[in-house]
This record gives sequence, structure tokens and C-alpha cells, in this order.
Amino acid sequence: MKNEGLIGVFKYLDDLVGALEVIRRNELKIQSVYSPVRSHEVLDALGLKSSPVRYFTLVGAILGIATGFGLATYTALQWKFIVSGKPPVPRVPYVIIAFEFCILLGVFWNLASMWAKSRLPRLGLPPSYDPRFSRDRFGVMVLCSESDREKVMDILTQAGAEEVHAANG
Repeated sequence: MKNEGLIGVFKYLDDLVGALEVIRRNELKIQSVYSPVRSHEVLDALGLKSSPVRYFTLVGAILGIATGFGLATYTALQWKFIVSGKPPVPRVPYVIIAFEFCILLGVFWNLASMWAKSRLPRLGLPPSYDPRFSRDRFGVMVLCSESDREKVMDILTQAGAEEVHAANG
């Protein structure tokens, strides 16, 4: 089986969600879901796991805090800034520097992980894409073998698909 399957075009979101649930129950492979708007119902029907981007952001923030304290401490010890008998490494003022580095590196790690997880850049549209999916229609591409093609076609038409056609994707 190559990347061949069927595309179902739906007019209503509820029909698409119903089709996704039936497809998942039958343990068929959903390649892509197209929608003109973001929908939590679709995400729930797909049963996707949460993204690991938040953990990368946390790692970046923790590294930022360590970098902020480390850089400020290194600078104070290297240049021996001793003022009026205060400690050479005052921790309280370094909290501001650590906070700024926390935000800076947290944002950089967040952007880098989002870029990597979304598989950017995508230079072209997939062959299964239909321009109607950006206007007013919903779509799902289901990967299936020749033996499952009839079963998938029945599932999509019974769920309310306006049209079902073959596509390579």
C-alpha cells in the first residue's frame, strides 16, 4: 500500500466528526483532516495527544534562569565588583537578570520546537488538498488498501459525505 486513499468532502462539521469517530473505531489510518476553521470537536474525535512543545519551553526557561544567574555571577567574580562591603555575588538583584533570560530562552526554545514539530517549511500543498477546504467544506483523507476501499467509501457516504474520490497523498 502506497500513500493511496479516499477523500471524503463534507458540508457540515458534525458529519465530519461522526465520520472520524467511525473511522477510528474501525482502526483505519487517517492521513489528513482539512477544515476551514479550527475545531475542538475534530481534535477530540481524532484523539490526538497533547504537544510536547510546552516541555521544550520549560527546558528553555530553566536554562535561561541558570544562564542568567551564571552570567551575572561570572561577571561579578571576574571583575570583582565589591561595593560598600556588600557580598561579591548578591543573589537578590540577579533575580531580575535570571527572569529576563528565562523569558528570552523560553521564547526561543518555544519557537524552535513549534517550527520543528509543525514540519515547516511546507513548500507545496499536498495532492489531496481541495481549495474548497479553505472556504466552506471539510475533508478527510483515509489511507486504505484496495480491499478496504469499499468499506471506507461506505463509511464516508453513510456519515454524510457529499463526494468521495480517490487521491494520492
